[in-house]
Amino acid sequence: MSQLPPLEDFRVFVTAARLGGFSVAADQLVVSPAYISKRIGLLEERLGVKLFMRASRSVCLTLEGKIALEWAERLLETHDQLRAELNREQELPRGRLRVVTSTGFGMHCIAPIMSDLAFRYPDLQIDLELLDRPVDLVSEGFDLEIRIGGVLPEQMIAKRLANNQRILCAAPSYLEKHGFPTSLEDLKRHQCIGIRERDQSYGIWRLAKEDEVYSIPLTAEMMTNNGAVAKQWCLKGHGLCCVPSGMFRKS
Repeated sequence: MSQLPPLEDFRVFVTAARLGGFSVAADQLVVSPAYISKRIGLLEERLGVKLFMRASRSVCLTLEGKIALEWAERLLETHDQLRAELNREQELPRGRLRVVTSTGFGMHCIAPIMSDLAFRYPDLQIDLELLDRPVDLVSEGFDLEIRIGGVLPEQMIAKRLANNQRILCAAPSYLEKHGFPTSLEDLKRHQCIGIRERDQSYGIWRLAKEDEVYSIPLTAEMMTNNGAVAKQWCLKGHGLCCVPSGMFRKS
């Protein structure tokens, strides 16, 4: 035997041996019985042995066929494992991934996720940009933008990753001085801290009450485009702030 027979012939042989016949093997592999007989014949010719004892309606393995079956099964299993491993390697992310998001959201939520991603896929080089301004993904060379709400340009393809629940927060020192807001209308008399991350608009809080969503215009005494700065001001008692629920979890 000058070279190894084709793997397809081994697969045909193993199928016929397991099922005990050429016709049932043909049905299993969706080919003709003549094709099965031809491939088995070529395999026997290459190996220089008879693999089957043929009867009118059935076949059974010869001693050489039983030995060949053990080796063929191992050969096919090794081949399938190799293909699966190569496919898995091809599917693993690799190369440079440029991600952009806003500063506050990026520091609190995205940076830890990027850390986990880097450990999981060591061949992936992560470049995380934290920018508190609108960006042009194409001209600035970003692969992915993670953003909170807002109106998307028509040419963008977006996928919702999670709901962003926002809550009203205030420092105890502020509430002791100004009291708790008792209604949506009551918010107008309170000092408010406005946040605009990226291209979000100042001055509108969207609040839910009994499954109804209200857009509340406000006059902010202090405004910033950075959530971390707004958090600092809120903790110092400058006013009410509407922020993602996780931002004040440890405060």
